[in-house]
Amino acid sequence: MRSPGLTSGPVALRFALRELRAGLAGFRVLIACLAIGVAAIAAAGSVNRAIDEGLSANARQLLGGDLELRLMYRDLSAAEIATLERLGTLTRYTEMRAMVRPEANAEGRRLLVEMKGVEPGYPLYGAVELTDGQPLAGALAERDGLAGAVAAPALLDRLGISVGDRLRVGDAVVELRGVIAREPDAIGGAFSFGPRLMVAAPTVAKTGLIQPGSLVEYHGLLRLEGASDLGQAKDILAAEHPQAGWRLRGPEEAGAGAQRFLDRLTLFLVLVGLTSLLVGGIGVANAVKAYLDGRIRTIAVLKCLGAPAGLIFRVYMIQIGLISLAGVGIGLLIGAALPPLAIALLADLLPVPAEAGVFAGPLLLAAAFGLLTALVFSLGALSRARDIPATALFRGESAKGRGGRWRDRLMIAVGALALAALAVATADDKPLAAWFVAGAGLALLLFRGAAALVGLLAKAAGRPSGLPALRLALTNLHRPGAATTSVVLSLGLGLSVLVAIALIQGNLDRQLREGIPAQAPTFFFIDIQPQQTATFEAAVLGADPGAKVVMADMIRGRIRAFNGVPVAEERIAPEARWAVRGDRGFTTAATLPEGSTLQAGAWWPADYQGPPLFSLTSDLAEGMGLAPGDAVTVNILGRDLTGTLANTRKVDWGSLTMNFAFVVSPGAFAGAPRSYIATVRASEALASDVDKAVAAVLPNVSAIRVRDALDTVTTIMEGAGNAVRISALLTLIAGAVVLGGAFAANHGRRLREAVTLKVLGATRGQILRAYLTEYGILGLATGLIAALVGSVAAWGVLVFALRADWVLLPGVVATTAVGCVLATMAAGLAGTWRALGAKAAPFLRNE
Repeated sequence: MRSPGLTSGPVALRFALRELRAGLAGFRVLIACLAIGVAAIAAAGSVNRAIDEGLSANARQLLGGDLELRLMYRDLSAAEIATLERLGTLTRYTEMRAMVRPEANAEGRRLLVEMKGVEPGYPLYGAVELTDGQPLAGALAERDGLAGAVAAPALLDRLGISVGDRLRVGDAVVELRGVIAREPDAIGGAFSFGPRLMVAAPTVAKTGLIQPGSLVEYHGLLRLEGASDLGQAKDILAAEHPQAGWRLRGPEEAGAGAQRFLDRLTLFLVLVGLTSLLVGGIGVANAVKAYLDGRIRTIAVLKCLGAPAGLIFRVYMIQIGLISLAGVGIGLLIGAALPPLAIALLADLLPVPAEAGVFAGPLLLAAAFGLLTALVFSLGALSRARDIPATALFRGESAKGRGGRWRDRLMIAVGALALAALAVATADDKPLAAWFVAGAGLALLLFRGAAALVGLLAKAAGRPSGLPALRLALTNLHRPGAATTSVVLSLGLGLSVLVAIALIQGNLDRQLREGIPAQAPTFFFIDIQPQQTATFEAAVLGADPGAKVVMADMIRGRIRAFNGVPVAEERIAPEARWAVRGDRGFTTAATLPEGSTLQAGAWWPADYQGPPLFSLTSDLAEGMGLAPGDAVTVNILGRDLTGTLANTRKVDWGSLTMNFAFVVSPGAFAGAPRSYIATVRASEALASDVDKAVAAVLPNVSAIRVRDALDTVTTIMEGAGNAVRISALLTLIAGAVVLGGAFAANHGRRLREAVTLKVLGATRGQILRAYLTEYGILGLATGLIAALVGSVAAWGVLVFALRADWVLLPGVVATTAVGCVLATMAAGLAGTWRALGAKAAPFLRNE
């Protein structure tokens, strides 16, 4: 008869604590696996919160005011300025692209820059910091008839100039007087291929670069005064100037773009941490099983003394729970300690200081992930140990059991679902998180099946005669308790992630570097005025008679509504939202542009002069839910223009030919100021002459060399790829810990095996060759499986998500396979080296 006390919670707790007096030797892998994943998730969430708090606390500094107004092509009118000055303090600035060159070298290199012309009060909050500490107003002031300028460090590096040198910008000459250390509101700017050049507002007018239709952005910054708040100010501006066509932003929108990027980055890092936790979960399961195998005699004694199965389960569940808490706690301490270090390293890259601190939310989330992972991966071994009869335990069997009761399987399923639900529910991009969860689950199943397949193939290979090392290696791959599953799961997932990343980056890099069409343009030229088109073409052909020139007009505008419904109320697919977030370029065309193929609808006649007709790329039309015949409303220079979607097109952007996502019928923008852009395909030998010829007669025209632009994109992609790979290495580190634990857990069996083989006459070298063969086969199989899974993942991302071409890169696959073989052999030998040197006699006497 069982004593009632044996089923109570205090008894289970007391037994669990007594068992833990022996130390944590069997749980180091479990603790390490949990700590790595929890630390990654906690650190990523904490860094996000720290930067987010910094963005929120310094929102006005990021914006430069309480309210920002932006206009394209035109400056604020006198009436608009009067209204704004009634509401508070106003300062203005302009932004445009321009070409600069050292004044001392008329034949020197020209550089595309983003020029900003500011008034003395800029910015209304915060300050532009220069490396030498001088105030911005003093650096930009005119001295002895010469205007000043400050620039980003990249401008000095690329032109090979220093402070004190003079630059020519259009018709003006400026003296470089300082280097920008921090420009707070730069975070809200668009992606740019050129460094910043900042001058005083009057200097912009002296350059002569502002022409009707030039791509110039006019900004106003307002600091509210009196009783006006942001909402009232917006209402007043909308009521008094309903046709202004300006875009208004408040402090809460100042860092919106940076916050979106930060949220995506944090989500990626959290998912990486969760992946390492899943890999670590294999280590948790291995550690729990190995520990319970070592406690067989204790469990047998408890059962013989009348301990019920429930008590056995609770005793070891409490132990695993306490050890898991220790691992999670270590991970939380590391995760809380890393953000200050990360913030210090990123300080120069952040527009505002991050608010360092300990944030409960990310830490609690990381703890929840860690504890759920420990629960899901330990329940199986716990339930099997509980259900083994005492007689089986006394025979020395391991904790294999009957596979658990249905309630145990239900608990494991509920825990796994809770882990998946937590990952999706706490993600900003829930569809992406859901796809990750599904992909991770599928990958684990694939690698589990692959491990089983390796075992079956090893068994099917039989016992090769005359090759004892190979025979022993194959037997070890499929015998009961083999490390095959642990090795394939622990290394396979991390390696497949690295393979996918390497193949994606390699394919994109190949397309950027090698995929430039033979007929691709050499230059893009912007800001050509309508009256300058003939001059421009003559200058190009004068420098290179064989050059091909293609020009198109362009005007900036915003999409306002579809079929009368504002875009803010429409359900637009994520991949198409970029098109409605801000101003976009529109062009008119009489014929179907080169590189376009009609997908739906019909193109308008070349001499069409009726109501506006629109043509959209098919992917945007699909994402916006549009079809030919739908009404589209755009805002051009503050005026709404409604037309009909006539057709959709598929565009071959890879051809680099002149093309736009938005094309409008001829005459739709009649009378509106606009500029022209052009592509020029010139011979490489005469490309520099073409650039100089255009600069000599049209200094307001800016040139973008296609090769330089692609190099910039490639550099950015390489940096992002390196960052992603470093993050993904975390999964491999977790896998390495699991791998080492798996081999260490088999040390006792390897020891008995080595001694038995020595007694039977095997030499140490023969045993070593057998182990190397086993680890080599296992590593090669894992590497090939990881390469296959990673290749399929990369193919899916490139073809379906990025719509790019995919080519298998054999070097990546070969590197993965070789690296996996070496890693497996090294870890295997590290775990069994002592067994090779074991003496047979002492071991046999102990038996």
